[in-house]
Amino acid sequence: MPPEDVSTEVQRAHAKSERDTTDLIGRLRAAGLQIVERDSRPLLDQLETSRDVDVLVARRDSLSPEDLEAIEASVEVDGAPSVVVLGTDVGAHDRTSLLAAGVTHVVDGGLGSKWLRTALDAVARAEAESASLSDEPRLSDFISHSSYMRRFVELVRRVADADSTLLITGDTGVGKERLARAIHAERSDPDSPFVAVNCGALPEQLLESELFGHVKGAFTGADDDRKGHFQAADGGTLFLDEIGEMPQHVQVKLLTVLERREVVPVGSSEGRPVDVRVLAATNRDLRDEVAAGRFREDLYYRLNVIPLEIPSLKERREDIPDLVGSMIAWFRRDLDRREVQGIEPAALQALMDYSWPGNVREVSNAIERAVLLCEGDEIRLRDLPEEVRGTAAPLEAPGRDTRAGDSTAPGASSTADLPADWRELSLKEIRQAAADRCERAFLDAVMDEVGGIVKDAAARCGIAPRSLYDRLRRHGIRKEDYR
Repeated sequence: MPPEDVSTEVQRAHAKSERDTTDLIGRLRAAGLQIVERDSRPLLDQLETSRDVDVLVARRDSLSPEDLEAIEASVEVDGAPSVVVLGTDVGAHDRTSLLAAGVTHVVDGGLGSKWLRTALDAVARAEAESASLSDEPRLSDFISHSSYMRRFVELVRRVADADSTLLITGDTGVGKERLARAIHAERSDPDSPFVAVNCGALPEQLLESELFGHVKGAFTGADDDRKGHFQAADGGTLFLDEIGEMPQHVQVKLLTVLERREVVPVGSSEGRPVDVRVLAATNRDLRDEVAAGRFREDLYYRLNVIPLEIPSLKERREDIPDLVGSMIAWFRRDLDRREVQGIEPAALQALMDYSWPGNVREVSNAIERAVLLCEGDEIRLRDLPEEVRGTAAPLEAPGRDTRAGDSTAPGASSTADLPADWRELSLKEIRQAAADRCERAFLDAVMDEVGGIVKDAAARCGIAPRSLYDRLRRHGIRKEDYR
């Protein structure tokens, strides 16, 4: 390309960057926020003297490595503004580094005007909502680079204000309860209750009483009247997680509540009116459960007024760098590991290549572990869980005869059970990897033995069902796969 053409392209790019910055600032101000643009002063000075400002907007090409350190330091400054960075064709590793340093949003202006408008609106909403004192999830938390996820969030936004029952589905770990809380926050006043019930974590004989309450004398031990979760959620939202685990006799009673808007406590014949919006969630296909006779068809249609299937992480891999950066920023402060400033490209690539059967929850566990194990200023490949790093074929020590019958030779089989990157790991890390692998194999065997029944598996393991649920999720084990 001739020099004059190069110059023209540079000028056009600069002009577009200026327009995008002006557009972003305009949208943020329209959301009622106080905005300041990056100026020529040292960034930390500007951040510390801008405590009456909500957001500082900076173009990526205006930020130096020292500026990222300033952003990191400003996170600890009470009242310092959020930092939103606007760039063009911002790479995955760069986005991760910016977010890990404490940038709240990275907007890429190189992904097309339609996406840019959507992203700018989402950032404006997120910053306006973050100015409130509530720590509850909001729909603006679900900002995404994935067109699939953006369409999903727009659908949720359209139905959030309705009173209709919503059925939230999706794989383990996609954030079903987080979405339910965000929907509640979108439509409800701060004082309205949000009550979450895991239908799979409560013993069958207690679930009915927990949901609908009971009267004195209803059963042995019922010494007083007790309100259930429906009455506790009166005027707000009741979230029924793992609804596919609900026994059929409780399904009948739930259907009655949804149709009549009243609950009948156990041991009573008198209905009590309730004004509750019900959000239900499951990682099962309830149509299959209906076909198998385990879930009532009439209840399925009553719940499935507006189905919301959360995309799994493997369907929106482009969001992984931003998730990783935001989680590093969170855990380095929460775990007091501020020396961890980012992640090396090879480790980020491994995170992007992994299938994530446990979705966002599994990413969170992996990043928390990596921040704890990191020995330098960047997370390295060796800090990630073994399943994320990937394993190669068993290694053989060079120069050793590993044929059958030579098991007494030094090193003959010493590397057979080690991860592929064992040379980079400490003894502590090898021990942890082995423990994780052994625990997963044990849980897999136990779940197979009991047919996927969590209560029986927990008793077999000698731990509480809730603790077992956490371990199953960490290992990406689904109880449905054992039935």
